[in-house]
Amino acid sequence: MTWRRSGWLLVGMLVGAACGGGGDAADTLPTTTSVAVATTSSTIVGDATTTTVSTTSTTTASTTSTTSTTVPTAAELILRNDSLGTALFGTDPDGVVRYVSSIIGDPTADTGWVDPISLGAPCPGSEVRFVTWGDLVLFFTDDSPVSRGTRHFASYAYGPPFAAEIEPLGLLTSAGISVGSTVRDLLVAHPEAIVNPEDELTGPSFQIAEGLFGFLTGIGDGDTIISFVGGFGCGE
Repeated sequence: MTWRRSGWLLVGMLVGAACGGGGDAADTLPTTTSVAVATTSSTIVGDATTTTVSTTSTTTASTTSTTSTTVPTAAELILRNDSLGTALFGTDPDGVVRYVSSIIGDPTADTGWVDPISLGAPCPGSEVRFVTWGDLVLFFTDDSPVSRGTRHFASYAYGPPFAAEIEPLGLLTSAGISVGSTVRDLLVAHPEAIVNPEDELTGPSFQIAEGLFGFLTGIGDGDTIISFVGGFGCGE
């Protein structure tokens, strides 16, 4: 199975449109409070009492509040050749979106159901849908090798990162390999994996199993994984 360049570029454009920023954000808001402390003194002169109120000191307290936004992790969403986590290919799209959202939050983009011709890439089926969470894109269609005639979950793409850090964090294979892992680590964790050099259609790539593959910066031991694709999507 080959994920052809046209399908890969389509996913990249959809992810890029949905990712205006990304990464961790932290805002620090200093707050300074001044408190005037008043003191009173009484002076008795003959039969008269004089009371004087004066401000004798000022105490300044400075407090700093920090609000941090952490990119959600998604270790439960294991990258497999037949599923993403427990969401099997061929299952109901709305159920899959609810499942993924329960782990990593609401999607950042959703095309809704559209004619594949309108996307400018050869996607299978008469209607397709892409739902995006940062650098994770799920593909739904009504026609794929796992099901025909009904809307279903057909594939996913994870990466490449569109910021310094991939979002959501934590998607791994069953052996702990993710985007950023080296070719050496890939082959140790998945000795069955095949590494392929660049060809006329795609860059350097790897395949762990039929239906689970991805792309690399190169084929040397120290080169790294750019992305994963699971299932059967556009350009097959």
